[in-house]
Amino acid sequence: MDAKNLENLKEEMVKLGFGENLIGQMEARMAANESRFILYDELETEKGRAEMALHFNQSRSSEFYYFNKFDVVLEKQPPLAPGEKYFVSSQRQGEDAVVREFDMPSLAVKEFNARLEGSRDIRGAAQIYAGVDLKSSRELATMADGKIIDVEKDFYKTLKNPAPGQTFYLEKGNGFTLSQGLNLLSGRSVFRPDMLDIQLKEYSAWVKLDFDAEKDRGGSFKSKTFTENYGFDLSAVLDRFEFRELGSADKRSELENALKNGDRAVVTVDMGGKKEAILVEAVPEFKQVNLYSLEGKSIKREEHQKEEKIAEVSVGKDKAVKKEQEQGLGI
Repeated sequence: MDAKNLENLKEEMVKLGFGENLIGQMEARMAANESRFILYDELETEKGRAEMALHFNQSRSSEFYYFNKFDVVLEKQPPLAPGEKYFVSSQRQGEDAVVREFDMPSLAVKEFNARLEGSRDIRGAAQIYAGVDLKSSRELATMADGKIIDVEKDFYKTLKNPAPGQTFYLEKGNGFTLSQGLNLLSGRSVFRPDMLDIQLKEYSAWVKLDFDAEKDRGGSFKSKTFTENYGFDLSAVLDRFEFRELGSADKRSELENALKNGDRAVVTVDMGGKKEAILVEAVPEFKQVNLYSLEGKSIKREEHQKEEKIAEVSVGKDKAVKKEQEQGLGI
């Protein structure tokens, strides 16, 4: 195991928001010289239980490892009993069966569906099992020659309507962080100053997942991007509001950074002479921000926007001009 490679990967994982437990697991798997491995974790979010899978691969020509991507899924399938896993067994006609293990149902379903699609032209079969080991596991779904022939009742919804998830690809440790990924799956927008185009040239843009468009071949949502030319100026939009945090340069910076991260940030407003905390989120698609109570109920923006004084200034200016004209005419 290359020490420098290990330290670089540790730094990448910390920057992306993954904790010491996963970092320790990565080091152990690298020390075991596994050519490829997946690390799993889960956490509770505002949208429910999120499951994560981090993918590592070793170079074919050296002992170097690469952290290529991670999956985040807002899982609805109940978790397996401790010690259990998912097994996907697939076999082409005339070949030995290949078995892959997964801790996440979404990855097992993705593998099963890939085998299902591949066997439409080439005869083959595949099964999904769940259990401590393959021998004692229970069968959840079976397909043969490109057709599903049996699905366990409680697993049918998971197979036919997979939980929302996204694969986030990394380029030398750069990409969306875990918190940004969770915010994107929650329907919010994230600002990235280091997006890469097809020529690997950097550009800045707000990004939002498009839940209405057809998913890509890998089962991930396509995204909408709003570059600087789109015309959303977060700082200018915030200037329309009476948030107390905007009066401090440091707190304003913290607020803008949180909104760019895709967070629903807490701000303080005056309500009848009393301070009250509410939530704000950036909506670059509509060149606005949305406001919510701490319980998540929508709040009208007008309730906390500054009063418009443009009309008063205009009327005052018109009166002054008229007076000058009258004086000039000797009236």
